[in-house]
Amino acid sequence: MKFRRCVKRPIEVEFREVEGEEEVLTLENREGDSLIAKADEDFIIRGVKGELYPIKKEIFYQTYDIVEEGAE
Repeated sequence: MKFRRCVKRPIEVEFREVEGEEEVLTLENREGDSLIAKADEDFIIRGVKGELYPIKKEIFYQTYDIVEEGAE
C-alpha cells in the first residue's frame, strides 16, 4: 500500500520543565507502568484532552515552536 502525505494540524498545547525525575501517567499507560521524565532530557506536555506525557527535549524543539515565554 502506498504512503500518503499529510501535515500535522497546528494545535496549541502547554508544556513545562521537569523537576528531577517525575512519574507521568499517560492515557496509554494508566493501567500499567508510568513513564519517567528526567529534568535534563524531557519536558512534560499537556495535550488537547488534558492528558500528560513526557517528550524528549530534542524532539520537542524539532516539532514545536514556543508561542509564550516564561508563563506560569
